[in-house]
Amino acid sequence: MTSYDTSDKWNARLLAFLLKAHGCQHIVVAPGSRNAALIEAVVNDPDYQLYSVPDERAAAFTALGLTLEHRRPAAVVCTSGSAAANFLPAATEAYYQQLPLVLLTADRPLEWLDQGIGQTIDQHQLYGRHVRAYTALLRDTDDALSRSYNERKANEVLLASSQGPVHINVPFAEPLYEHRAHDPAEVFRVIRRASVEATLSAEALRELVATWAAKKRVWVLAGQMPPQPALAEALETLQARSPFLLLTESLSNLETPRHIGSIDRLINTLSEEQKEKLQPDLVITLGGEVVSKMVKNFLHQHQAFEHWHLGPTTALKDTFWRLTRQIDLAPDVFFRCLAAAVAPSSDTAWRDYWLAQDQQRGAWTRAYTEQAPHSDFKVTAQLLRHLPRGSRVHWANSASVRYAQLFDRPAGIAHYANRGTSGIDGCTSTALGHALVAGAPVTLVTGDVAFLYDAAAFWNDALPDQLRVVVLNNQGGNIFRIINGPRSWDHFERLQETHHAHDLSAVGQTYGVAYQKLAPSEALSGGFEWLYAQPRAAILEIPTPRAENPGTLGRFFKYLAENNDK
Repeated sequence: MTSYDTSDKWNARLLAFLLKAHGCQHIVVAPGSRNAALIEAVVNDPDYQLYSVPDERAAAFTALGLTLEHRRPAAVVCTSGSAAANFLPAATEAYYQQLPLVLLTADRPLEWLDQGIGQTIDQHQLYGRHVRAYTALLRDTDDALSRSYNERKANEVLLASSQGPVHINVPFAEPLYEHRAHDPAEVFRVIRRASVEATLSAEALRELVATWAAKKRVWVLAGQMPPQPALAEALETLQARSPFLLLTESLSNLETPRHIGSIDRLINTLSEEQKEKLQPDLVITLGGEVVSKMVKNFLHQHQAFEHWHLGPTTALKDTFWRLTRQIDLAPDVFFRCLAAAVAPSSDTAWRDYWLAQDQQRGAWTRAYTEQAPHSDFKVTAQLLRHLPRGSRVHWANSASVRYAQLFDRPAGIAHYANRGTSGIDGCTSTALGHALVAGAPVTLVTGDVAFLYDAAAFWNDALPDQLRVVVLNNQGGNIFRIINGPRSWDHFERLQETHHAHDLSAVGQTYGVAYQKLAPSEALSGGFEWLYAQPRAAILEIPTPRAENPGTLGRFFKYLAENNDK
């Protein structure tokens, strides 16, 4: 092995050894002084890829993006004090998406807390319940007992990263910049957890099969998930044997022949008679958060159903107030077990009726889109047609991700969004981090407010060539013109919509990113062709009419409802 320098701090070398032992090879560094030992321990190690992002909030979201492609842990490192506090937004997002984000915060010795020393705050349990595990390493490691303790606690926390974000707080006393030659003979104890194959007991399976057979209207509602071909295959196997209604969204990443992929355009356009017909007897949920507020409202209003939730969890997810079964089993395993045990059924009428309704609304959507004026709605529909096959697309909060749910999705595109907590902070940083490792084009579709809010994402010493950004600039938070209520407020434009006239091109100029603003007379297709022809990261700004966007969306739902009533 090539010799190189490393830190003289035992704890720094411990973490450098254990991170890669637990599958972490990507580290985002927010530069600082107190974290110098951690940086020194990994910077020359050929097993690591490092990225420099000065803004700590952007750094943490960039690391979160690095976890998305392979679901392997990525780490973010910062100095002490308020720097560490800036990791919290990404920690909450990773917590609710169960992403393996490793938060490494350097700290001053505990003895200096509250003693008037700069960059010193109480970093103990800084992220509260929004991490799956936490430890503060002992600073003094001059004896076997303290070293054994730090080894065990570091392993314990890193093992928990398979369930979500984890936090290791590491105090360092000065001097901070001393180094030594890396010693290949220095090894640290690695603790591993043996994987266990879980399945349903015979008794539990019999009970679930009996309930399934007794229910005539079964929904399977899928929330946010990475692409899972094995799950799609298991669902199709069950569909062929015992039909049910599969409801998905773009973020579900389920490509199956028989599903409803645009929930809002169905539920929001039904007659009262159809709403009665759609009511389920059993709802099975899987995955993360569901974007559609309409489906949540529908189920809250129609409470005569049983609810099962699939997937390992420590909290009972009773979104619809009807939870009766928490099944701590991987969804693909559950559906394979069910498909092997249920009696075959040829009664497909109810499911096929709703699939036909969805197909009809797809045709109406395409017809409306062709004649729709230039708007966020129109741009989103056109963009979906230009995404490179095999690419990834990130939908920023809040309006962009909602528009994405209204259209049929092209095959071969993986969809992502920060829907764990649904904030606008970190949308760009997450997409950028993903583009660093995706091995395919990554397109971020964002609004102007989210784009400006996370502009520090581009301050990265390794901007990925694969990144493409589409900014829908409607000069404010247009989501507040779409949802009910805010528009009637006297100070709406200033304090909620945050109307502005900022020049967004300055972001591209500041960070050296190719930037083009689409002229009013230029076709959308020309803008998209320019965007994907660029050899490096590029930003395409598309101005849209702030006041007219909500009307175009409202007329869309009215158009579908009127066609449904004919």
